[in-house]
Amino acid sequence: MRPRFFLAFACSATLLAACGGSAVEEPVPPPRTAAPVPVSQADHERLAQQLYLAYLGRAADPAGLQFFAGASSRAMLPMDPGAMYTRYGADSGLRQVLDSLANSPEAFALYSGEHEAAVTAMYRNLFNRAPDPGGLAFWAGALANGILSRGQVPVALLAGAHSDDLRMFERKAEVAAAFTTALDTPERAAAYHGEAAVAALRQVLGKVTPATTETEAGALVQEALAVVAASPAFPRVQAIVRARCVACHSVTPTIPGFHGAPRGIRFDTPEQILADARRIYVNVVETQFMPYGNQTGMTQAEREMVRAWYQAGATAGQ
Repeated sequence: MRPRFFLAFACSATLLAACGGSAVEEPVPPPRTAAPVPVSQADHERLAQQLYLAYLGRAADPAGLQFFAGASSRAMLPMDPGAMYTRYGADSGLRQVLDSLANSPEAFALYSGEHEAAVTAMYRNLFNRAPDPGGLAFWAGALANGILSRGQVPVALLAGAHSDDLRMFERKAEVAAAFTTALDTPERAAAYHGEAAVAALRQVLGKVTPATTETEAGALVQEALAVVAASPAFPRVQAIVRARCVACHSVTPTIPGFHGAPRGIRFDTPEQILADARRIYVNVVETQFMPYGNQTGMTQAEREMVRAWYQAGATAGQ
């Protein structure tokens, strides 16, 4: 059996050399080497934003940005994707951060299906283009054969990206970061919640090109804010209820000490949420008594989202 370090080196060289396009395209540049560990909060936030884009295909929400910036700081993540790729197997802290994104329900839904579909979605989220046939076959094969995990592929693709693809990703990350910064009111932050809002943002990010100017980027951010605000409200409220309330109010509570939903009140289904809209509004918005002790960390922005939905009629069609 070959020594592990030799296998890791051979695998790294082969994979990074294969993520370009066909043989007639620009030669793949050498893998970028590790940059110094970021030391500023801005560095960690920039990296967290890039990880959101690479693994979830979207801009970070403000709370998520701060969480993963903190995770980046604690794990001392390198800024360079090549370093993240090569350290994945040996650095448990780095692997935990990347896998927490790659194995999240959101990523699972985004990259569900066959390996070819997952790789195609990764290319579109990273570079706003479809993979070439050779690249698609290579990366899908690496996943199918267990050579790589889905936690490794996005950073591997970035580590060996051509200059045009890398510029594309960096420009897209800049627009995503500007969008997150623009979520500067409780109403805007609350609007960016749920599948409909995220899907609307992804559509706008798909319009970014390597040549997008600062003026055009600003216009895209404003467009993104508008389409996110106009997305249906109920999916966002349902996502809030799932994240903050269902831990107790469910047929199968997950908070220790609860063997059934308190007072039999359950929010497992859309119908249950709609039927108890008034109770949710009073306890979440008016009294803010719930979640009890705010054990699940409901934010003020989320409470404002529930308020807006209820005051607009509390229907599933919103």
